[in-house]
Amino acid sequence: MKIQSIHLLNFMEYARVRGVPEHQLIEVIQQPPVNWPDANSQVAAEDFYAVVQLVNEQLKDELLGIRLGEFMQLKALGLVYQISLQATTVEEGFYYLKSYLDASLPIIQISTQADKDKAIIELWIDTSYLNENRLILENVLTIMARELRMMAGEQIAITLTSPFYHQAYPDGWQKGNRFSLTFTNTLFKAALQDTSRWKLEILVPAYLKMIEGLKTDQSFASQVKITMLQMAQPELPDLEKVASTLYMTARTLQRRLENEATTFRQISASLKKEISYLLISHKQYSVADISLVLGFSEPASFIHSFTKWYGYSPQKYRQQLAL
Repeated sequence: MKIQSIHLLNFMEYARVRGVPEHQLIEVIQQPPVNWPDANSQVAAEDFYAVVQLVNEQLKDELLGIRLGEFMQLKALGLVYQISLQATTVEEGFYYLKSYLDASLPIIQISTQADKDKAIIELWIDTSYLNENRLILENVLTIMARELRMMAGEQIAITLTSPFYHQAYPDGWQKGNRFSLTFTNTLFKAALQDTSRWKLEILVPAYLKMIEGLKTDQSFASQVKITMLQMAQPELPDLEKVASTLYMTARTLQRRLENEATTFRQISASLKKEISYLLISHKQYSVADISLVLGFSEPASFIHSFTKWYGYSPQKYRQQLAL
């Protein structure tokens, strides 16, 4: 059985951010792919499990699948968002989701059902890798939940279940006999009518380009920036969320940044500055849109910050571009 290599690459990138040496991960792969990010590149299921098992053993984190799901947000957009671009009903969306998993992650089996009020997705894996299967399934469910919220807004009601649930799990999880995700159908139907809400076809490539530019820098500050961009939905995450994903306290994260003469606030501001400059060049984004993406309370606050950063207002910059 073959698995798209991008899924393995996601595990490896998160492990690298968490401090697992890349050469250790490469060594357990019997047949490494020639071109990892290529959509047609595949790895054997045995190699996939070998890496997942090593990461699990190295990090010793019970919530590893969930933390990885938080980190993988941008890398996994095909799982829900891209599917929604093709679907006009929830049932059609389920069809595309099953087709996507069959083609890229065939170890996962899926069952779906929907009525006028709610929709349910159940996942399972028929292999003997119990701990690794838990990690993989909780990871995929986390990604689905994050993207559903990104598409439909935080008001959508989502419940996640796991047979391994305990009190340390994040809000929204509960004990269940199977790995499942339940959400309010009516709000998702409304979201399908406006899949361009965040103009992700522009935003995601911009974020991914920024991530690639950061990978050559081995500093902790760079790893925090990568994590923030990966977790964006599309606004950047706060200190507590980033610290949790990196499996440390907020104070520890701040202390490590202080050792490199920076702070989380400074990193967040620098990313917002760079993102604003990228998005202001696209007329599809209004000033209000950019303000919302960057997490400003109102457009006036964004205009003030942009002017402070670049010496002229967003409107003035766009006028210059038009000349």
